[in-house]
Amino acid sequence: MGLLYLTGVAEQLVGYTESTDWAGNVGDRRCTSGFAFSLGSTVITWSNKKQPTVAISSTKAEYRGADVSTCEAIWLKRLLKKLVFHA
Repeated sequence: MGLLYLTGVAEQLVGYTESTDWAGNVGDRRCTSGFAFSLGSTVITWSNKKQPTVAISSTKAEYRGADVSTCEAIWLKRLLKKLVFHA
């Protein structure tokens, strides 16, 4: 296992987020959300898990998923800046 970084590919940080299955679990009614971030051609971080609280609408579930993804994006940008990447 490893990460393959291709030469000549722009080292741009790109992120994707998704919240699915709003209240789909009958037992706890919690949503599942996730994100993935790539640097150039390689995914460098990802997560997929149940949200910690019950959302009262699919919109709130999407906002919570976007909030977690935004926090990860800010943390990654700061880390890459310290590592001298200009993503």
